[in-house]
Amino acid sequence: MDQPSQQAELPTVRIAHFSDIHLTVRRPGWKLGDRLSKRVTGWLNLKLLGRAARFRHAEAITDSLLASLLATQADAWAFSGDASTLAFPAELEHAAKRLQVGNANLPPAVAVPGNHDYYLASVVRDQVFEAAFQAWQQGIRIGSHTYPFAVRVGHVWLIAVNSARSTFWVWDATGKVGSQQRHRLRELLQQLAPGPRIVVSHYPICLANDRPEPRWHRLRDWKEMIAFGKEHGISLWLHGHKHRFYARSATAEVPFPTVCAGSATQTRLWGYNLYQISGYQAVLFRYQYDPTLKQFVIHKTTTLNLAGNPIQPDNTS
Repeated sequence: MDQPSQQAELPTVRIAHFSDIHLTVRRPGWKLGDRLSKRVTGWLNLKLLGRAARFRHAEAITDSLLASLLATQADAWAFSGDASTLAFPAELEHAAKRLQVGNANLPPAVAVPGNHDYYLASVVRDQVFEAAFQAWQQGIRIGSHTYPFAVRVGHVWLIAVNSARSTFWVWDATGKVGSQQRHRLRELLQQLAPGPRIVVSHYPICLANDRPEPRWHRLRDWKEMIAFGKEHGISLWLHGHKHRFYARSATAEVPFPTVCAGSATQTRLWGYNLYQISGYQAVLFRYQYDPTLKQFVIHKTTTLNLAGNPIQPDNTS
């Protein structure tokens, strides 16, 4: 009967979560080899199939997003990827600059790449995203491997898991965590002190109806990650990739909640989330951009019960 009082003694942690800002620049730096890459089809999608129109306000909205994030006075920020449109270094550097990555006056932040940030194998090899977002990739990790890594925020652990990868076929937008990263994630989790384990990754493990995404857009090892989460106590899975917000509670099939931040900058879908976490319960505040007010406002509130066991307050840190 003393469980609620134990959780009440824990301080409240506030985490802001945003995703899929998809910024670009006027002169991204096209090279001759790009004409034979996926960037061509991506550019056609941008110019001819409406993506440019859907993100025509992305620059201004990103500025409003930053102002709103600061106003929440969150203890930490989580960015679940797709900072860029076609993964040009100029785009990623520009996105990091607009988000003020590296500004010591901002709260600590965790960032992982999205599939648009890993558009080409050369971008992955050269760690272009990681260079631009280096200040948001500091944490506890296994050896010299970039992913996964963990950051403690109060009694909560934010755990960055990279689910993005480069793919060859133009229609292939799938992701994968992979067995080697899962092995490191298992080792990392064993080292962490008690507290909710909140994964930040680009891809969802399932949609709002517990089903996977369509075959060429999904996390390929979604089944393995659900089983991993069951076995190793994942409390909450935060992601982007899908541009429309949804939050699903734990079910028998997926026994931990998952939340899609949606796109922070796509017209009429623009929004982000703020989680107020006390013990193993979170209140989710959904912020949505109001074009009349030209600012983000609270649109709805949802309560989520995080998976895991209640913890005792940690008085050692």
